[in-house]
Amino acid sequence: MNAKYILRFDDFCPTMNWIVWEQIEAILIKHNIKPIVAVVPDNQDPNLVTASPQEDFWERVRTWQAAGWVIAIHGYQHLYSTCNAGLMRKNQYSEFAGLPYDEQRTKLEKGLAIFAEHNVRADAWIAPAHAFDENTVKALLDLNINVISDGFYLRPVKRLGALWIPQQIWRFKPMPFGLWTVSLHHNGYSDSDIKKLDHDISKFAPDIISFDQAISDFSAKEVNVLDNAMDIYWHWLLQVKLKLLPVAGQIKQLLKNGIKQ
Repeated sequence: MNAKYILRFDDFCPTMNWIVWEQIEAILIKHNIKPIVAVVPDNQDPNLVTASPQEDFWERVRTWQAAGWVIAIHGYQHLYSTCNAGLMRKNQYSEFAGLPYDEQRTKLEKGLAIFAEHNVRADAWIAPAHAFDENTVKALLDLNINVISDGFYLRPVKRLGALWIPQQIWRFKPMPFGLWTVSLHHNGYSDSDIKKLDHDISKFAPDIISFDQAISDFSAKEVNVLDNAMDIYWHWLLQVKLKLLPVAGQIKQLLKNGIKQ
């Protein structure tokens, strides 16, 4: 089987960048793409305030869900309160990881209550900053959310009693096999970013599948040694990339200066 891709958009809230999003939504509809949308129930993060609140936000969310898009609960308020990287070990800050079970469950209950108030179903969990721990998973399961969009795997796996649909990349890349979720943050997109996304979706469209299709097409089994090896390897690659980015920037600047001279 060729590599398959899921498209995911994070940080949805009433004050996100609607000018950009409406252009992206038109692209998704044109290609009949059904993405995952990560919705912050009660955004308090000033970094996600890029526009005046959209009054019909929750109506739009209901429309997307009715159209077959997956609506994930994206934390509670998107405010980081700990320096714990959690299970994913990607970022050293979290809204959930490191907190006691009861405190995490309370946050989730409040977030889910907001979803329920607006007649929106939480189809999956997406942690802000990819940071959550065993207590988060336990609280999610206790609140009847058993699907997580995260994990550096090549396939869906069962871990800690939940179904993990992997999320490993932040732009489209040609892969030889496996299931890959592309996580995008549209708030800061430029016109060129939108054009690039349109091009990439057109190119990869035959291999972009829905979340539900991924669950049905890929048989999820308990996480095993090979899955853990992939997790370790991909985590190492990300760390190497982060260390090389400043060096690449310096080289680019030197070349640029050399051309000017």
